[in-house]
Amino acid sequence: MTVLALSSLARHRARLWLVLRMIISTTLAYALATALHMSQGYWAVLTAIIVTQNSVGGSLKAAIDRLVGSMCGALVGALAAVLLPAHTPTALGLALIGAVTPLVLLTAYAPHYRIAPVTAVIVLLSSGAAKIGPLGYALERVFEITIGSVVGVAVSVLIAPARAHVHVREAAAETALLLAQIMTALEPAMRTGAPDLGKLPTHVQAALNRLSTAAQEATHEQRSRLSDHPDPEPLFRTLRRLQQDVLALNRMFSAPWPDRVQAALAPSWSSYAKAAAVELRILAGALPSSHPPQDSSASRIAMADFIAAIDTLRREGITRALRTDVLGRILGSAFAVEQLQRDLDDFVERTHGVTTSTR
Repeated sequence: MTVLALSSLARHRARLWLVLRMIISTTLAYALATALHMSQGYWAVLTAIIVTQNSVGGSLKAAIDRLVGSMCGALVGALAAVLLPAHTPTALGLALIGAVTPLVLLTAYAPHYRIAPVTAVIVLLSSGAAKIGPLGYALERVFEITIGSVVGVAVSVLIAPARAHVHVREAAAETALLLAQIMTALEPAMRTGAPDLGKLPTHVQAALNRLSTAAQEATHEQRSRLSDHPDPEPLFRTLRRLQQDVLALNRMFSAPWPDRVQAALAPSWSSYAKAAAVELRILAGALPSSHPPQDSSASRIAMADFIAAIDTLRREGITRALRTDVLGRILGSAFAVEQLQRDLDDFVERTHGVTTSTR
């Protein structure tokens, strides 16, 4: 099976396990809420569902965000109710404005705490707060959220735990393979012009988005001492640079190249595009495994040949007769290829680090 097919199968399997974990989390949270006679036990159930994520790191992040947001909202809502007693609708409106304003500002800069203003509104407007007082109701709310968060994290850790670093390697492999497909499409571009990449750039961005999310979740696992794998952020940054390099090269072929330039540069460009695509595929195949890729100098040799071909054009004086925009694309392609090769070498190093750490 191809790397893309394996990645798709892995995501499908992960979704099925997620469904099972969410069912278990819902059942356990409801059982605990009933056993503890919680007056608003559904908040524990809802929190357990929200906190249960694809990976342990994702569950930890969701639990922390929801707990911190709920605590902030409950505290601010309770303070507003005590300091601005709502004996009339107007007074209640003022209390709402006073509570929601700082929390909305918080979520503007930290969107993951968006539960905070919602919690404050519930504390101020709920009929339960009128019965037991805003402070007591706020404490109950935090307790229910805590129970749901603990259940969600516990189920994620104990029931077929999915480590975020696995998702990191899968998303990185998928991204590399998609970039290899673009390089293959660019191989004849000097003669044929820019290829129709279709949805490939969109698929690359989607894979990078999945990689970014998985990298954040893996970081939470590291901070919680649940993982000792390397920091995934450098791998994400390298692949993002490679994406930009490949798309920059695609723009170089937006207009036809002169025949003499094609004759001089097309063979070496074709060799480099093929070599880079092969190396990206090798790295994509190595990432999900624990076997580091073999070192290869094919792409570096092909890059040197391409740069040498451009230098030959300049020495023979062919570039002096070219239009400025064509000359700019030639020199720009040399810079872009050198940049791509630097990032490709960096990707090789990152892949070695990731695969070695899983052995």
